[in-house]
This record gives sequence, structure tokens and C-alpha cells, in this order.
Amino acid sequence: MTQGKMKQPTLSLVPGKRKPPGDAPSAAPEAETLAQRLEEAIRQLALTRTLLAEKQRECIELASALAHDAHVDALTGLFNRRKFNQLCVAEIARSVRYGTPLALIMVDIDQFKRVNDVHGPLLGDRALIDIARLLSGRMRASDALCRWGGEEFMILAPHLEQAAAVQMADKLRAAVAAADFGPPGPLTCSLGVVTYRDGDRAIDLILRADTCLYRAKRTGRNCVATQS
Repeated sequence: MTQGKMKQPTLSLVPGKRKPPGDAPSAAPEAETLAQRLEEAIRQLALTRTLLAEKQRECIELASALAHDAHVDALTGLFNRRKFNQLCVAEIARSVRYGTPLALIMVDIDQFKRVNDVHGPLLGDRALIDIARLLSGRMRASDALCRWGGEEFMILAPHLEQAAAVQMADKLRAAVAAADFGPPGPLTCSLGVVTYRDGDRAIDLILRADTCLYRAKRTGRNCVATQS
């Protein structure tokens, strides 16, 4: 039996095909893409921060406007009754702490209903605005003028004894009586003046001022009445 010859492997001297250098994956485009993405993310973050800052400013402005509206009378721009109540409590506490006098003056425009009935509410509102401006112009820096409601106003006057508060009230009365309010014609006001007494609460001052004001009305209007 003839044994077949085994086939010997042959080595090829022909070099195998290699990928050209240009075909190898390059990291440069990928790095460039990542840099672009990072730049865009930074830009978006800056824009978001700007928008958030704008919204924060808007919220602060809105909160400020709401706080303002909560304490200011829409017609006259004076403090409203809610703010007056807060100020009255604060001024009483200050008066007690430092032992200083405190006066409260309540002002009511005489027969104001006639102005609205004869000339209409628009001219009535105009007259209230003018009166508020007139009174405001005669306040000291420490005084607080508030619209109590309707045609009534309150004045908190720290550091005023009763005699000085009555003098101030009479000057206000004379200024209103001498003013020109246009079509509604001359207007007058009645005023009640009280000062803080030991143990007074805000309601005590207000009730006494209202009693004095009522007495001024009964006396004939266009006058000042004070506590005995």
C-alpha cells in the first residue's frame, strides 16, 4: 500500500491588504462634537438663569404691588383703614415705651352726601382726592394720614399734646373751608381730637375721637371738638 505524501503548507510572500491610514477612526470629529454640545449646554444654562432672574424680579414687583394695594386707598392714594389700624397699634406701643404723647384727629367732610347727590359721584371723588391732597400737604413727616372710609379721614400725630393737636386740627379746618373745590363749591369739615391716655387701646382712641367728631357735628359743623 502506497502511502500518499502529505501536503506541506506554503507561506505566501505576498503581503496582506492593509487599510489605508485615512480609513482608521479618528477622535478629532467626536471631540469637536462634544465641545459643541458643551458650548450649547452652557449657552442654554446662561439663558435659563437670565429667564429665572427676570421671573424673580417680576415676582418681587408683583409682591410689592400687592403689598402696596393692601395698604393704600385706591382713590386717594392715602393709607387705608387696614394700614391705619396697624399704625395706630404701633404708635401706641411707641408712646408707651418712650413716654411720648400721641394725638388722633378724626376728620369728616360736612354734608358730603349732598355733593354726590347734586354733582354726581365723579365730582364727589374728585373733591375727595383734592381734600386728601390738601391735608397731605399740611402733615408733618412723622404724621400718618389715612382714609378711614367714605368722607372720613384719620390723622395719627405722634409727639403732640392735646393743645397742639387742637391747633393743628383748626388749621386743617380753616384750610379746607378756604379751598376752591370747583363745581361742588365751598366745603367744610368737622374734626374730633383726642390724645392717648394710660391703658388706651386703639379702639379706645378711635371711639373717643368719633364721639368728639359727633359733638362737633351737633355743634354746627365746621369746627373742632376735643376730649374733656
